[in-house]
Amino acid sequence: MDPSDPEVVKMLSEARAKAEHLLAALLTQQAEVEANPPDIPPDKLEQGRAAFQKAIDSARRMLKSLDDAQKISSIDAN
Repeated sequence: MDPSDPEVVKMLSEARAKAEHLLAALLTQQAEVEANPPDIPPDKLEQGRAAFQKAIDSARRMLKSLDDAQKISSIDAN
């Protein structure tokens, strides 16, 4: 796979947009749950919060990796 290939650049751009959308949706949902937590046992609520935070952290890492890949493709294009 050639990182300067226009198809690769397009794919990275689309993947980044989708990852950004995913992160925004996760953050919105997290804020909604924090504002109005479900009526479940505290230990289950904490497990859910921890799992949600892991998903958010993962989405942030994915965005960083896609940003890094885009930088590489722009370097190779020059």
